[in-house]
Amino acid sequence: MKIVTEHAQDARVCVMRILGDIDMTTAPDVQVALESAVNRGCINVVLDLERVPYADSAALGLIVWTDRLLEPKGGRLILAGADRNVARVLELSGLIGAGHTISAAADAAEAMAGLELSPVCAAPLWVREFEFPAVPASLSLGRSEVCDVVESLALSDAALFDVRVAVGEALSNAIRHGSPGGGEGDVVHVDVTAYPDRVSIEVRDRGSGFDGEARTDGDPYASSGRGVMFMRALMDRVDFVRLPGGGTAVTLVKHL
Repeated sequence: MKIVTEHAQDARVCVMRILGDIDMTTAPDVQVALESAVNRGCINVVLDLERVPYADSAALGLIVWTDRLLEPKGGRLILAGADRNVARVLELSGLIGAGHTISAAADAAEAMAGLELSPVCAAPLWVREFEFPAVPASLSLGRSEVCDVVESLALSDAALFDVRVAVGEALSNAIRHGSPGGGEGDVVHVDVTAYPDRVSIEVRDRGSGFDGEARTDGDPYASSGRGVMFMRALMDRVDFVRLPGGGTAVTLVKHL
């Protein structure tokens, strides 16, 4: 097995390309390489699996270990380029999306495109604002209005669906957790901002605050608690901020 680590211009982002099987004999070497990269400041790791023909439970243990290493640092682990067989192992594990930092990409280039978002320094192309009553009946309308606006951008059908699901989950949380009056007089505010390379969607509520932690308690059959998992898996960046006057602002970013 061979491990090649490539650091991006942003030292917080790196690609680790694995060439060969990941099993009990090779996983410790990958772990050492990952720990070394993180210690050098790389907290957003693209694990390129394109040339990994075999992965077993040792690989899954390595992914769990990396998730626990990156989570306190606010980092991300993107599993990129897995072939059909390795992707099947990952699917059976249920780790993608369940881990706080873990997501997947078709290849390393796609993963890097999502991570290497340049700072927002240019003026936005446009901004659209919406406000909805914080009641379940507003959910469908809210999703539709936001997606009608985003549809004008250069997003694929799959990316537009990702936005629809992520926005729907953010609106659901705002209605569920952000309605101090039980919906009576409460509103959810949405800002959609388009830039040349991304779209940013901010959902604000007036509730007691929601910290963005997924709460399934590790139970794959839990009836709720997966909304944050979906948001993080489907969008390129997700940030939660508690507002000074009460409530939460959730920002969803999708790279164009």
